[in-house]
Amino acid sequence: MIAIRLKKAFDPIIELDLEIWENFSKLGTVDHFPGETILKHAGTQEKYFSLLLSGAGGVLIWRKNNYICTDLYFENDFIMDYPSFVLQSTTDTEIRLFQAGTVFRIPYQRFQEVFKPNAYGYVVTLKSLEKSYIEKVRQQVDLLSKKAKERYLEASQQHREVDRIPLKYMASYLGITPQSLSRIRSEKVN
Repeated sequence: MIAIRLKKAFDPIIELDLEIWENFSKLGTVDHFPGETILKHAGTQEKYFSLLLSGAGGVLIWRKNNYICTDLYFENDFIMDYPSFVLQSTTDTEIRLFQAGTVFRIPYQRFQEVFKPNAYGYVVTLKSLEKSYIEKVRQQVDLLSKKAKERYLEASQQHREVDRIPLKYMASYLGITPQSLSRIRSEKVN
């Protein structure tokens, strides 16, 4: 049941009754996508408020004939371009599923109509943005204070899907070469 999944995803940031999540779940759809699906293309506006129910994905930016992975998404993470969604502007950000996944999505217009005037909608929006901001600050601190191997080992302990993320994206996210990541992965196994 989608309402229970939504409650589970939001409980760490705001605990609301299941009834609220049941109403929330009626606003969107659950969509299944194959791996390497682009959910939002670079140069476009984010059209959906989205929660990743299964699979793994990330934020990619194309630079110098290569993708740079700036963020990773796993089960129960919001998988969307937040600045684009909130400002309804285009960005260079691409949102991609790295493996097959299931996503709960609410179209922007529907989200605005139902949730902005509603007290719960405002709180859900605010708490979602808050969570996203906190995670991004932690990521930046980790990038500056921890070695790539430490960050990779922590990510693999928190998310079992991390080893299924394509090597080039995971290496980019860690700021290392694919060869260095291969060595780290092989050391982890041994």
